[in-house]
Amino acid sequence: MLSTGTRGSDVSRLQQQLTAAGFNPGGVDGVFGRKTRAAVLAFQHARGLGADGVVGPRTSQKLFGSPDSKYWDGRSDFTPAPPGPVTAPGSAGSVPTKVQRFIDIATAQSGKPYVFGAEGPGAFDCSGLIHYALQQAGVADSRSTAAGYQARFAGSRVTRSELKPGDLLFIWYPNSRGIPSGKASHIEIYLGNGRSMGTDNPREGARAEPVDWSHVVNSSRVPALYR
Repeated sequence: MLSTGTRGSDVSRLQQQLTAAGFNPGGVDGVFGRKTRAAVLAFQHARGLGADGVVGPRTSQKLFGSPDSKYWDGRSDFTPAPPGPVTAPGSAGSVPTKVQRFIDIATAQSGKPYVFGAEGPGAFDCSGLIHYALQQAGVADSRSTAAGYQARFAGSRVTRSELKPGDLLFIWYPNSRGIPSGKASHIEIYLGNGRSMGTDNPREGARAEPVDWSHVVNSSRVPALYR
């Protein structure tokens, strides 16, 4: 349960979602304090829930559209992994030069803060990081959203078994922006070996981490990285 005194990425996500829903938690700092509790209480009252200022499955269902414990158990969803060398499994040195540059530029942003709408170089949101890395890798790219990139590269879809480093992963999480399941609310870069690079959390910033396969909708290759 998330309650007064809880800290971490789940609280940051809660604060983001409360803000998006019109309830002010006093900022996004990953700390469940007095203002966050007041925002939770106001949300619970507004949604006809038992108002106790604690976030569990019922409040999660109303706020995130899912009662899954990952939204309220107070634990990090993933164990962070360092970027490290990236090659396709069993084919060392086979990553094309432009693809490798795309990956290197993206992973070099590790630790930079997440800011919604930002596209670098000091801060990024998920699609802003993609846009920045593509441009720096020499790809003429117009900034889009995660769902926009999903539509743009629909003609170069790849299955999970076909994934190569540098491919784009389109991910959907319950959200308050009206993005339905099947359309991407988040985007990351596949690094190989079950890891990806992205940013979606003000508490953690840009980072490499294990892929959250349970929420991946589909994936695509960027043809211009192979020209």
